[in-house]
Amino acid sequence: MQPPIPVSILLQELTAFAVAVNTALSSPEPDWTWRPDPTSWSLVEVVCHLRDVEEEVHAVRYQAVITQENPFLPGATTDEWAAIRCYEEQDGPLARDAFLAARRQNLALLRDLDSSVWQRVGRHAFFGPTSLQELVNLAVQHDEVHLQQIQELLRK
Repeated sequence: MQPPIPVSILLQELTAFAVAVNTALSSPEPDWTWRPDPTSWSLVEVVCHLRDVEEEVHAVRYQAVITQENPFLPGATTDEWAAIRCYEEQDGPLARDAFLAARRQNLALLRDLDSSVWQRVGRHAFFGPTSLQELVNLAVQHDEVHLQQIQELLRK
């Protein structure tokens, strides 16, 4: 088993992803609705997904672990939200900006926590006992997948 990634590195990664998203999707104006094939997401769908996961999954889980004793952290099957919430019809720049605002809020929440809080545990529906540090690591891994996806969509 690998040692946990240090909190300082995780926070740097969360910040770097937000910067990368903002840079990649700010200029020149990308084609928000292009998709390489009918089963792939477009940029607008990716950023809507990032926004909703940041607001409704990550933020909720972080708050629960920080404020509650051993909270239950429900699982989320967020890929289906793209169709249910009609992501393809939403405004890409607005979704990007909402994601960036939510990420800034989460970073502000996480930045000055005592080291003991990072080890607090919640009961994750999929992974079982999971510390705040592990939750943030999962968010960083999620970011990595979507950064690659954004870069591929911009290469069209």
